[in-house]
Amino acid sequence: MSARAISEASGKRLLNCQLESNCGAAISRFASVTSKTDWDKLTAENAWLNSEKLVVKPDQLIKRRGKLGLIKMNANFAQVKEWVIERMGRDQQIGKASGKLRRFIIEPFVAHKQEEEAYVCIYSVRDKDIILFHHEGGVDIGDVDSKASKLDVEIQEKMEVNEELVKSSLLGKLTGGKDLVAKFITALYKQYVALHFTYMEINPLVITSGKVYILDMAAKLDATADFLCRGKWGDVEYPPPFGRDAYPEEAFIA
Repeated sequence: MSARAISEASGKRLLNCQLESNCGAAISRFASVTSKTDWDKLTAENAWLNSEKLVVKPDQLIKRRGKLGLIKMNANFAQVKEWVIERMGRDQQIGKASGKLRRFIIEPFVAHKQEEEAYVCIYSVRDKDIILFHHEGGVDIGDVDSKASKLDVEIQEKMEVNEELVKSSLLGKLTGGKDLVAKFITALYKQYVALHFTYMEINPLVITSGKVYILDMAAKLDATADFLCRGKWGDVEYPPPFGRDAYPEEAFIA
């Protein structure tokens, strides 16, 4: 296994394409921006940019973007554009790492209440997959390992879960929407396996208006499965760790 982190845009594109249409997930609309982006072309291809409130953030494997002040929320397109231009190519200090912001992702702003936020994470270890769920999500979730409900999926010929198992194992503290969330997590895990993810974290996962919204996502793929999954994966972006640019060899492979 060679676990490689992918961009948030790549992760959301994969789920848009592969999640079952009746699993309760809202389509993730997004637009990626780099220094080469033609803003007029971007708005022509994504008309919602000019008609909805927006969220924008860097898409470079940066954790805790909200606490770092690296998310602009509930803004119009002009404000988003100004915010991105001010930060594009500028040096940014994050912990001990210093680097330049080069790629951003813009999405519609999903209005919701704090109690509608949840947390879900799936990751693989040597002999099983582990699904974590917590009925509270967001930037202040804290030590999720100590508070989240856990479902172990042992290695077997057919790796899968069902909605009843998800509800009984993970959703005991969720006060509403259990059927919807169970259906979503069941479908999510199916694609986690089929697409050879090794890690996937969604925080927050927002449950509102009868839909599940994937707001912030971090994920890794098993790059050794490229020959199996290239048709489903398409062009996947593997950003280098924040603080350094891709080596020529990495850029060529990616």
